[in-house]
Amino acid sequence: MGTLYIVSTPIGNLEDITIRALHTLFSVDAIACEDTRVTGNLWELLKNKYNDLISVTHKPILIPYHNNNEQTITPELIQLLKQGKNIALVSDAGTPLVSDPGYRIVTEVQKQNIPIIVVPGVSAFLTALTGSGLQTNTWTFLGYLPEKQSRRITKLRNMKKSSVMLSSTYICYVAPHKFIQTMKDIHQSLGDIPCVIGRELTKIHEEYWKGTPQEAFGHFSHPKGEFVLLFTL
Repeated sequence: MGTLYIVSTPIGNLEDITIRALHTLFSVDAIACEDTRVTGNLWELLKNKYNDLISVTHKPILIPYHNNNEQTITPELIQLLKQGKNIALVSDAGTPLVSDPGYRIVTEVQKQNIPIIVVPGVSAFLTALTGSGLQTNTWTFLGYLPEKQSRRITKLRNMKKSSVMLSSTYICYVAPHKFIQTMKDIHQSLGDIPCVIGRELTKIHEEYWKGTPQEAFGHFSHPKGEFVLLFTL
């Protein structure tokens, strides 16, 4: 019986990879990944950078595993695991299953009593939280807010009602093309609340910005990069 490894990868800075993750990615038989081009490039960069530290004897097979094929690929991965193959599950960057594919294969592997080992590492929302200066003892991760504006506004208003019972720091991911409208919706639904934006975390142009939602869509008038939004209610 093989083992499914859930492996966190860097969100920007290659030096954030762990030694344990390197050992895993360099030794498994296959890597299940969102985009084989992204993971293939990452694997080569890691091999070139750390080959003197950890010897690489073979290159694992890269298997596409994303939202559109989870249902069909999961049984194939289960069969490989039952044949004794070790598989690493990764996302394009960060920790798998956190707003990324993986829930289906993990639950199925558990049903089949196949071993699972988590290799922890970087997560964008935890990186943003610890550097935000906002409350960290109680926080709520929202993933991506709903695509549809009406549902997004409804969710924000419901959060405002629930915050009466429990004060929290709220964290969500925002795509650059949705950033301005999302901030306008937050301003409309929640008012001029304090917020922090982490952009391009661990990368060359890393930025933490503090202000109000209204100030945010003025400051980031042409949003680019990866955004993590944090705010308190």
